Amino acid sequence: MRHFRCGLFLALFSFALPAGLSARDLRLIPEPRQVKRKAGEFLIAPATRLVVAAAHAAEDRLAAETLAEEIESATGKKITIATARATPKLSGVIYLARIGDDANLRRTLDAVGLAMDDKFDDEGYVLDADASRILVSARTAAGLFYGAQTLRQLLARNADRVVVPGVSIKDWPAMRWRGLHDDISRGPVPTLDYMKRQIRTVAEFKLNLFSLYIEHVFDYQSHPLIGPPGGALTAAEIKELVEYAKRYHVTLLPEQQAFGHLHHVLKNEIYSGIAETPHGHVLAPVQEDSYKLIKDLYAELVPLFPGPLFHIGSDETFELGQGQTKDLAQREGLGRVYLEHLKRVAEIMKPYNKRLMFWGDIAMHYPQLLGILPKDVIAVAWNYGAAASFDNMLKPYKDAELDLFVSPGANNWNRIFPNLDVALVNIRNFVRDGQKFGALGTLNTTWDDDGEAIFGMTWPAVVFGAACSWQPGESSIEDFLARYDWAFYRHADSTVRDALTNLSRAHLLLANAGLGDASNDVFWLDPFTEQGARYAERAAPIASELRLAAERALESLYRFRLQARARAESLDALIFAAQRLDLLGMKIQFTLEISRFYGEAYRNLANSGIVRRNMWEITGINARLEDLRDSTTQLREAYSKLWLSENRPYWLGNVLIRYDNLAALFQAKIQQVKLAGRQYSEKRTLPPPEELGFLANP
Repeated sequence: MRHFRCGLFLALFSFALPAGLSARDLRLIPEPRQVKRKAGEFLIAPATRLVVAAAHAAEDRLAAETLAEEIESATGKKITIATARATPKLSGVIYLARIGDDANLRRTLDAVGLAMDDKFDDEGYVLDADASRILVSARTAAGLFYGAQTLRQLLARNADRVVVPGVSIKDWPAMRWRGLHDDISRGPVPTLDYMKRQIRTVAEFKLNLFSLYIEHVFDYQSHPLIGPPGGALTAAEIKELVEYAKRYHVTLLPEQQAFGHLHHVLKNEIYSGIAETPHGHVLAPVQEDSYKLIKDLYAELVPLFPGPLFHIGSDETFELGQGQTKDLAQREGLGRVYLEHLKRVAEIMKPYNKRLMFWGDIAMHYPQLLGILPKDVIAVAWNYGAAASFDNMLKPYKDAELDLFVSPGANNWNRIFPNLDVALVNIRNFVRDGQKFGALGTLNTTWDDDGEAIFGMTWPAVVFGAACSWQPGESSIEDFLARYDWAFYRHADSTVRDALTNLSRAHLLLANAGLGDASNDVFWLDPFTEQGARYAERAAPIASELRLAAERALESLYRFRLQARARAESLDALIFAAQRLDLLGMKIQFTLEISRFYGEAYRNLANSGIVRRNMWEITGINARLEDLRDSTTQLREAYSKLWLSENRPYWLGNVLIRYDNLAALFQAKIQQVKLAGRQYSEKRTLPPPEELGFLANP
């Protein structure tokens, strides 16, 4: 496993963009395919005009609006959007037009080496900026939108002026589908407003696919027991979201599980007869009612999504062959039982004229059986490790002549903060190898396994996935991180990049200590148990460094929160992660210190000065146990606010109770120690350390 160290992060860039800088220094994400720097710069002035070609002005206006908002953010002044039937001849114009709508524009672009023929990619664009005008053109609305997003990132302040450097860009994507897959079924269910924000943001970085992972969180009218009250998307919400995404050239891809991961359905007694094992996770393919359920669900869900793809999930069917299919699996083989089920689901999907996608982990175990599947299905290969190569994983699909997606992951699940050391390498290498094997696209995943995940922490991994799936070949992690502050926050220094380094350091420190990474499980670990004490002892050598890294991140993020020009609210998730990591380190330190203070008091019962001083260090005003309790309750409030900024109230209580229990644990320990203090005052004795759970050996 490769880990990022401070040396990986490059020196910060200045805010100005002098003409001598190379194309690599434009800080663009994704990095365009072809870039040439030119002399001069275009000045954004009060007289600057933003013009959209009249032929498709209604459809292309959104591209212009996003650019107008960027100009207002940079200059503080609004700019109006006009239309024109041909390329404006005046200087000081930013002109957005499709190449087929303006013959003069075509000739101008041909003359500067930016010709686009009929074979040019539908999502590609060209951009030409000099001192007199800026031209953005494409063959389609999507391409024009993407060109406008690149232009937004080119706007920069040079001294007291906002300018666009002289540049010539020709750009197009490496992959047809570039997607984000968001788990909305294991806890957090985003609000409609937050999903719209996700769509706007991913579109800005040229993603064109947004997948919603559904186990049970849809309000099925034919099966009203399935969707949880307060946590189920309605048909009206889906329709609104589909139309909203369409404006941003994003296709919504639903994933409704059709095999495994269906416990929240199968736990209902009414569905117990179609569960592979009682109240388990897997549908029983030997029951015809299983297929009736799938037909019913898909009849409601599929028509809401007009895109050409539909994901049926079907991963991790661990119980298959252990219950109702045991005899069949022994007779036919587990792989055949699995793939025959996929064939049945494919038949159900035929009337909808969609290409069926499925998680392809089964191919790792039964590659010889892939020929059973219809040739138009799409396998989604998934892996979340930092492997140097994924060729062996992708080759079976190529050999079976199946189309495929690659699906890396943000490594955010079950963690205080995403493990970017793993995630960025995983995304880079998997997407690179997917391109090599001709993958149709990327589906970069965020998962919420333990229900705690805050999506805002995943933006670095999400945006890197966007860059990798647009750019050809192997993308540079170093270049991406060097550009991230500017591209995402419109801030020219390295504040966030350095904060990400410090936040990621927790995973590296714990891994080097043989303790895994900064997981939620270790945060919730009771320090006054044998397991908690042993963990604290092993983590003690790195606790100070862990806290210092978290606090350095906190200091810089607190200051930066007031300065970021774009998406400042997303910093709250990083701030919260730093606060939790700091408390994790504090808990490790204080577990040992409390054991040391109490142990010393217990060994010196005859010395009341030592006993009273040490007991005060544990439970006095602002002493260690109070610090742990207070920090936990403060985090609870911060988490609740952060959750509700993204999600519906549904499920929040299941996480808040973890904070409540931890705070109650510290409060109970305060009371125990105070009672021990009273015992000392009355009897000059103390309970042994083991009785209070002070088990760590400092």
